[in-house]
Amino acid sequence: MFILSEEQCITCGTCVEACHNKALQIIDGALVHDPDKCNWCGHCLALCPRDAIMIDGDGYDVEDVEEFNMLTRPTPQQIRRQIMMRRSIRRFNEEEVTDDELSYILEAAKYAPTAKNGQDNFLLVVGTEEGRKEILEDSMEIIGKAGRECAETMPGLSAFFMMKYKMYKENGEDGLFYNAPVVIYVFSDNLLDGAICASTMMQMVDAQPGLGACYLQLAADPFNKDPELKKKYGIPENKQCAIAFALGHTDEEFFSSVPRKEVPVVLK
Repeated sequence: MFILSEEQCITCGTCVEACHNKALQIIDGALVHDPDKCNWCGHCLALCPRDAIMIDGDGYDVEDVEEFNMLTRPTPQQIRRQIMMRRSIRRFNEEEVTDDELSYILEAAKYAPTAKNGQDNFLLVVGTEEGRKEILEDSMEIIGKAGRECAETMPGLSAFFMMKYKMYKENGEDGLFYNAPVVIYVFSDNLLDGAICASTMMQMVDAQPGLGACYLQLAADPFNKDPELKKKYGIPENKQCAIAFALGHTDEEFFSSVPRKEVPVVLK
């Protein structure tokens, strides 16, 4: 719900100029909002210099709003260092992920950008030993089936699938989640939205000392191959699994970044 304080609004037009959907206009000296054109991105709220606009209700909570200024932003040097220090973690210790640590990560998903502000992401968080064993078993059966079915058409992919399947079946080896205490699946109507959501959460993982994570594309595949798996775990039918990631604490300690190849760039 769009809420306007007429007492505080000075009709400066800042919000009108910024609204790309043209949901705001100044008519006869008053700010007018058209809910049919609004996608509830909140750009007007964030830009208002007089705190005259608020969005509340219909799933939104005014208590979520925090004030900040440019001085509260991390510096480019800090962001650069965090990006360079990121590592894919596949060795986890037995320390549990705390509720506070997980809540920061899930909150990050809430603020991930989505196309047209659709906010269409959906998360499956597997954080119990029983839950991990069940979804690992279900996933490995689908991976094994996929490996057998593509043996002639895609022998390389088939060999990879069957290697993971046999390691699990014969030795009980978890080559999917790497024995992580928590696995988070990201579903969305739009795979790009889901990928951005996962990346946003990963930034919060890296910001918390001792935590580590690893993207798991193979873990996402079973949900996209077998509709029955989505039904079993309560995933809406229209959602696709964009990515999953393993999450936990690690004893690994890193002392430097590593070299990377330059990304080809075309300048015009």
